Amino acid sequence: MAETCSNKLISFGASVTGSQHKRDRRPNEDAWMGGQSKFGSFIVISDGLGSKPNARQGAKVACRAVKDALRHWGNSVDASPTLLLRLIHILWNLYVLPASENDSAATCLFAVVLSEGNLVMAQLGDGLVVMRKADGTLHRLNFERTGFSNQTTGLGIARSTQDWQTLTLPMLEIGDAILLATDGIAEDLQSDRLSDFIAMLLTDFAPMPPYQRWQALCRELREFPVPNHLDDKTLAVLWRQP
Repeated sequence: MAETCSNKLISFGASVTGSQHKRDRRPNEDAWMGGQSKFGSFIVISDGLGSKPNARQGAKVACRAVKDALRHWGNSVDASPTLLLRLIHILWNLYVLPASENDSAATCLFAVVLSEGNLVMAQLGDGLVVMRKADGTLHRLNFERTGFSNQTTGLGIARSTQDWQTLTLPMLEIGDAILLATDGIAEDLQSDRLSDFIAMLLTDFAPMPPYQRWQALCRELREFPVPNHLDDKTLAVLWRQP
């Protein structure tokens, strides 16, 4: 239920167990994190791949790896986004031990606004990374499955930073917001409703006190009115308030 605010940057999110996992008595295999530090403000989400025995832990440490990688990378001068991605892989590989990488595979999606203003968005695996401009227009990372089996990738599967989709911009302008969402939400969000969905999150949820907002978001996700209502559902928002 964490919330952070910095220079009118606000981050919040929520994650709930999907109905299929509830029926199977399995835990939520998604994870998310939001925060701020000297390097800036960030959000990250991860979806542990369901067929993997250590998926839940893989998703949790994916968020931790992004946070720690940003802390080191953000303190370096002129370090490229590619170095950040490499560091995320290295830290995640360490954090999942003694489990194997393959047993812990997880997607990784994040956005960070650095202290000097630069914005970096990145995606490895399925899910949604989208920026909504103040005027309602969208800028979305387009991640496509590749390979013979058309399966998703993630930490523990990808062997190159070229498997990531990234976007770097000079800044997140006033009124702009970034939404990250795992498959349980992303697969059922129609493109023509996406801008309205983000606007609803900003209008209906952002003004709430943090704990009340977290409760309301969890309730909203549990009641998400979509056909594919079986998956775990996680979203995170980073918004530069007017």
